[in-house]
Amino acid sequence: MKKFFAIAIILFSAGVGASSFTNINMPSSKFLDDKPEITIALPSSYSSKESKHYPVLYVLDGELNGELVFSMLNRLHKSNGSDEYIVVGITSANRLKDFAPTVNKDPRGPLGEGGGAGKFLDYIHYELIPFVNGKYRSNHNNIILGHSIAGLFVIHAFHARPGLFQAHLAFSPAVWWGNGETVQATKSYLSSENDKPGFLYMNIGGERGSMRKQYDAFSNIVLRNRSTDLVLQLDEFNSEEHNFTLVAGLYNALKELQRYRKITRLSEESPDNHI
Repeated sequence: MKKFFAIAIILFSAGVGASSFTNINMPSSKFLDDKPEITIALPSSYSSKESKHYPVLYVLDGELNGELVFSMLNRLHKSNGSDEYIVVGITSANRLKDFAPTVNKDPRGPLGEGGGAGKFLDYIHYELIPFVNGKYRSNHNNIILGHSIAGLFVIHAFHARPGLFQAHLAFSPAVWWGNGETVQATKSYLSSENDKPGFLYMNIGGERGSMRKQYDAFSNIVLRNRSTDLVLQLDEFNSEEHNFTLVAGLYNALKELQRYRKITRLSEESPDNHI
């Protein structure tokens, strides 16, 4: 059933037709030598509801994953299962360099790669998000989504830049990268007094060996150390290959994100908050 569901989503995405995304011509970056390709897709109501402001979902590897995410959001919205989003696709010129926080020294992975996530996060924080907020009607509620090494970047953003994103969606994050620096940094963040409320989704597929062991250890660290203000959703798709975990988990991630956003809105509207 899970395999059929994953294939059905792929076919649905493939049949979308013309791209919903347009290219954004960003100014030169003071953080990056090689600018990423930035694309944007606007909600169907954007032109008709001129006073409405929208949350923004930033999709890493946007060229590969943007249409799938935007299509799923549209389908959920038509069934009253999701808010509408501005979706921004981010396609890096060198994803290992830009998405990995540290240089990898583990011989099981690409030696010497990585180390640019800090600058890439600066680019998103200080250049891309202000540009999007200034040009489009965002409500300053930001979500970030990524798979594999891009999922590792999502976790890096989660602990390194608290509050920049209100929700983080990490599909099969490569937490094995390097010497596990991201794991330790996340544990320190969760154990500190600087942790922010939010929503974190993570999943894993049929990965085996040290990759699975390190993911399981990391998810347990998050479970044990998170505060009650962090809503955590974990999924396992043991019959799915690593490359399909975004497809397999996207519906659950967006569904739980919507539930979190609804609860948060109700909490903000509670009379107790106006005392």
